[in-house]
Amino acid sequence: MCHLNAFLTFLAVVLSLGSAHAQSTKTLAGRILSNHLEEFPRANIFAQDTTVIGTTDLDGYFKIDVPVNTNTLLVASAGMEWTTVHLSGECANLEVILLYAGHYDFMSVRRVNRQEFKRFKHLPQLHQQAYEQGLFKSPAPCASPIFTKWVPRPAKR
Repeated sequence: MCHLNAFLTFLAVVLSLGSAHAQSTKTLAGRILSNHLEEFPRANIFAQDTTVIGTTDLDGYFKIDVPVNTNTLLVASAGMEWTTVHLSGECANLEVILLYAGHYDFMSVRRVNRQEFKRFKHLPQLHQQAYEQGLFKSPAPCASPIFTKWVPRPAKR
């Protein structure tokens, strides 16, 4: 009888830990498109510490579990600008537009950043167009992309 009580106590502890873990995560689903409003397959979604937590399917859809206290995610793929998004507290449907990576030869860093920021400012209009075409479910994104300036590496001496 003593072993049965110990086993039941152990089982209760394990089940309570499992439910505590289930409550500490939330599920995000959504879609990732390119800036030409085309589905983007195989884009990776990273936690801020560069751990891959999800990948889009061939139509750009994904479904991931993230900790409740997650504020930012990184979305990246080959040939695209890496995009950091800041999640709002009630965000459950994440829709992101990735910009194609540009190459700027013989331009100053300041001018490159201006060019990139011009493209970045058009993301809300692109999101609205994607919603009007039925590609996104919400008219406004629940996560806001963060513009990251390009900073060159110092030259090695």
